[in-house]
Amino acid sequence: MSTGLRTLYQAVQLFRDLDPELPTKTVVCFVLIANADKDIPMRDLQNALDTSSSSTTRNVAHLSAHYKPKVPGLGLVEAFEDLNDRRYKRVRLTPKGKAFRIRLDSVMG
Repeated sequence: MSTGLRTLYQAVQLFRDLDPELPTKTVVCFVLIANADKDIPMRDLQNALDTSSSSTTRNVAHLSAHYKPKVPGLGLVEAFEDLNDRRYKRVRLTPKGKAFRIRLDSVMG
């Protein structure tokens, strides 16, 4: 296996350790949030993922503390109201999400 593919495999395994059935779109969602220098508007995340508002919300919920009723999320991100316009939400990493990003960075080299 090439070094690049081995690195990708190790990164995928980190996500599988969190949830063996984690959808790829949710992984990409985390990567986009983790790569942002600051919190990211939900609308920008939706555009980057090229998904509907409800799909973006679902992906963020899976990464948040509460995924569905009686189903906990991964606790890696948190969504909150935009203080400048409360109609919109923003998303950022939680301390657990920041720690996971560090682990992911260490695998990716």
